Amino acid sequence: MPSALPTLPLSAKLTVLRGVGPAFATAFGENGLEAVRDLLWSLPYRYVDRGSVLPISELDRRPIHPDLGREIVTVLGVIKDLRQTTTRVQRMTILEALMDDGTGHLRMVWFNQSYLARVLKLGDRILAFGPLSLGRHGLEMRGPAFEIMGRGTDAPEDLWVRRFLPLYRKLGPITGHLRQRLVQEALAKVQAPEEWLPMELSRGLPDTLTALRLLHQPVDDSDPRELETRVTPAHQRLASEELFAFALGVTLRRAGRMQRRGMVVPTSPELRERLKTFLPFRLTGAQRTAFKEIVADLTSGRVMHRLLQGDVGSGKTLVAFLAMAMVAETEGQAALLVPTEVLARQHAATFERLLRQAAPRMQLLLGAMKAAEKRAALERIASGEARYIVGTHALFQESVGFSKLELVVVDEQHRFGVKQREALKAKGLDPHWLVMSATPIPRSLALAIFGDLEQSVLDELPPGRQPITTRLLEPDDAERAWAAVERELEAGHQAFVVSPAIDPTDETKVQLRDIQAMEGLLRGRFPEIPIAVVHGRLKSEELEARMESFVKGEAKILLATTVIEVGVDVPNATVMVVDHAERFGLSQLHQLRGRVGRGSARSHFLMLSGSETERLHALVETQDGFRIAQRDLELRGPGEFFGTRQSGVPQFQVADLVRDRQLLIKCREAAEKAAERGLSEAQTAWLKQQQARLKLAEIS
Repeated sequence: MPSALPTLPLSAKLTVLRGVGPAFATAFGENGLEAVRDLLWSLPYRYVDRGSVLPISELDRRPIHPDLGREIVTVLGVIKDLRQTTTRVQRMTILEALMDDGTGHLRMVWFNQSYLARVLKLGDRILAFGPLSLGRHGLEMRGPAFEIMGRGTDAPEDLWVRRFLPLYRKLGPITGHLRQRLVQEALAKVQAPEEWLPMELSRGLPDTLTALRLLHQPVDDSDPRELETRVTPAHQRLASEELFAFALGVTLRRAGRMQRRGMVVPTSPELRERLKTFLPFRLTGAQRTAFKEIVADLTSGRVMHRLLQGDVGSGKTLVAFLAMAMVAETEGQAALLVPTEVLARQHAATFERLLRQAAPRMQLLLGAMKAAEKRAALERIASGEARYIVGTHALFQESVGFSKLELVVVDEQHRFGVKQREALKAKGLDPHWLVMSATPIPRSLALAIFGDLEQSVLDELPPGRQPITTRLLEPDDAERAWAAVERELEAGHQAFVVSPAIDPTDETKVQLRDIQAMEGLLRGRFPEIPIAVVHGRLKSEELEARMESFVKGEAKILLATTVIEVGVDVPNATVMVVDHAERFGLSQLHQLRGRVGRGSARSHFLMLSGSETERLHALVETQDGFRIAQRDLELRGPGEFFGTRQSGVPQFQVADLVRDRQLLIKCREAAEKAAERGLSEAQTAWLKQQQARLKLAEIS
């Protein structure tokens, strides 16, 4: 009889698959897998080439290295014997398993991993990877990694006639073997989805279902290297779908924004002359270009959504201030939203200097204000008396009302969630938005994170900025760093010292010199020097007070974790020492370096590290933040580039923003054409499904 036609839609819940009950469905859901589509797009983490699986009878022929023992090999067999013992003297648990593959037996040994006795069972068919050694009983494999492929002959036989075996990660109680079986069942039943990828993206690539089958059931002539590096045509097909869905959503959102009427900010020769009086020096060419782009947006009649990015010290704040002044000097209100109270106070002080006699029109709003002070601030904002408003998350509070809010400037965009940014719109206003990013972002990543924002880039520094002397020192040469700190302190300047950890052992169990140990070292080395210590476990009031003491010059050394990465502007600080520099990303170190060199005196950035020196040399060789960011992105990927809590990075399952950056641009162009043609109801439904799978709803 002919086999039944596939009837399972990709949108079906995983509970339609055999063996997936409520408990397994919950475990899948906790890992972001809810529908058959999610299961199939979650690709194997590795492929085993069966040509590399060796019969046990042939292991004696493998070469022996005098120091390293035998090479790492892969074997497949059934566990025939399993026993656990404990040594009398050291109380070490030893788990021994005897594998039989039909050609011979191999002893496998695990030390102090007693939990494996609950994982492995007699009769389990396992695939083991590990080094071979000579033990008391002959050849053995010590501490191998393994995958349980089934019990006895219960492994998926259709996979074993293939050359490549896909392996899947364990998800809580869901074993890799169970995932493998469910994937094979889904592929046998699933319907071919309707194809929505434009011809310019799909040409020469397999269709969606074929691509999924090629990646879960690789054909024998597949290129092993292409499978591992995810560059096969099948990978490209799935990556194109993800990137096109993302780009199309962004394009449609941008098109909708472009249709919204925005407040027209008036301009005139008199206003331009007024703005010139605020300037402390002549703008750079990049600043002038960026400001012209902002002026064009503000006067266009459409709502501005623009990203202003530039390297540390490129003058983003001054451009943002001019945009705010353009609004505030024409009867409107402009708000600057910043992540910390220290930074808010510093911006407020900068604005007061620029505004001079007009400074009373500025209002600072902080969560820590006393009740009477806050009440007065809210009244000034609500009445329109305050035109320039600078604040932290306190600006989101329901009690804050504006008279005529026309512009919102957001500093450090990735520190604010979408819901917070939308809270101001919920107040009944639809202001212009200017987003500033202190981290230089390569174009491909900027497209992904800020895809519906126009972009202005400041790629030159104001005149008079001196290059920062950057050195990489071995820990044994640390005295050279402390001597440099001593020289700068004697010259009347201040110093930063950055520690990577609050505790001596971090989450990777690596022993570090923590901030307490560094404080002891500094107080011994500089006994007469006032030192402020700040880190993330301090209460906000205490942290702000200690930072303020350094800003005012009362503390001469600020010992800190990365809480000072952005938002500390102390021109008198001319030297920074970073301990265990290998613990930081390149972009993070570049941002830290930007805390010095903010005055007219020559500044110094000194990294102490005994490892990863080749990577860190990128900072010694260049001060171009965009080049450094691109290198950092290539090394760490977009998630770690911004930090693990960055919610603006799309959660692609197949696409990679580093590897596929050119494909993203191609998908963006195709999405713009598709948006111009318009989407059918079915295409819109497909787009929503893709966005839900990729968790794109929170990206703005």
